[in-house]
Amino acid sequence: MKHWSRAVSAILVIASAGILFGGTSQAAAEPKFTWLCKPGRANDPCLESLTTGKVTAAGPAGKSTPKVLPRLKSKVDCFYVYPTVSLQDGDNADLNEDPQLDAIATQQASRFAPGCRMFAPIYRQFTVQAILNSKITDQVAATAYAGVKAAFNQYLRKYNKGRGIVLIGHSQGTGHLKQVIRETFDRKPNLRKRLVSAVLIGGNVTVKKGSRTGGSFRKVSSCVKASEPGCVIAFSSFLEDPPPSDSLFGRIGGALSENLDPATHEVLCVNPARLDGSKGRLKPLFNTETFPGLYASLLPDLTQYDTPWVSFPNLYTASCRKADGASWLEIHDVSNGSDPRPRMGETLGRGWGTHLTEVNATAGNLVSVVTSQEKAYVKKVNKAKKGRR
Repeated sequence: MKHWSRAVSAILVIASAGILFGGTSQAAAEPKFTWLCKPGRANDPCLESLTTGKVTAAGPAGKSTPKVLPRLKSKVDCFYVYPTVSLQDGDNADLNEDPQLDAIATQQASRFAPGCRMFAPIYRQFTVQAILNSKITDQVAATAYAGVKAAFNQYLRKYNKGRGIVLIGHSQGTGHLKQVIRETFDRKPNLRKRLVSAVLIGGNVTVKKGSRTGGSFRKVSSCVKASEPGCVIAFSSFLEDPPPSDSLFGRIGGALSENLDPATHEVLCVNPARLDGSKGRLKPLFNTETFPGLYASLLPDLTQYDTPWVSFPNLYTASCRKADGASWLEIHDVSNGSDPRPRMGETLGRGWGTHLTEVNATAGNLVSVVTSQEKAYVKKVNKAKKGRR
């Protein structure tokens, strides 16, 4: 969990301006996790309304709501681990369901829920405060991971029952899921057969140059087509310019990356807007409710829209780029100067890129690819069952 202390000047400015961090860490005897999202849970934030207003450069252009896909949900589960959102005082968060947890689960995980049963743990993540104070020790990181691993173990033991699995993570969540994959799917062929997709955004997944594996994972490879189940979609996004030399993301040695030689390894970039046939066109999907707490001022203001979600077609394209030892998803604004729609920014500083918005900037593409992978997985399972008859 190295190098998190770099490039946090934007957060420090906001914190020094008077934004307070609340909450306290609980005793060590506290359970390692509890469930934030799980089938049958009341007030599940992963199951909020997905009604979406389409907004073009000319203005509103209709509404839509994605359909539940029962054939897929009967065969596939999603396991989501959220990024660093806790504003509590301690280095590790407690297991309270703070508003930030509900908001991030809705913002990042709920769009995948029509095609799978969604599981997401509340875990004792390392906090924003721990990043600001450079307090992410091995013990702090291990405490956070212990909750994720305990939740995944319980999920496998109690709920999975042989179903396909989609892993979804961002930032710190991606870091923990990388370790889950190394300890489980990479080592266990029978479990690896159940991996439908690993959506690991903003966490510096690495590969050997010229290879689809050989960095973060030995056996689980990067995706090259949407109909391919069991592979990894990963990237970190930046605007027009390459990541700076001290960037946290897109470079070997950055946040959450393994200790590898940049001469032989690189950070993986898989462009979901290529996989889904969109020819690089992004399909942004943003929840319009104001995010609670610190991040509100760093995210686009979408309160002008009257639907729970908003889409912005034909606003951005994206392409994977490599230069000067970096590998990243470069986002291009393709609108004209009179387009009034809100824009993303590198609001945490250039070293972070568009880290805060990169999941939602690509959400429509990611959901499309994962749905294709779920369909391919279910088809494969059904074919195997017929072959055994």
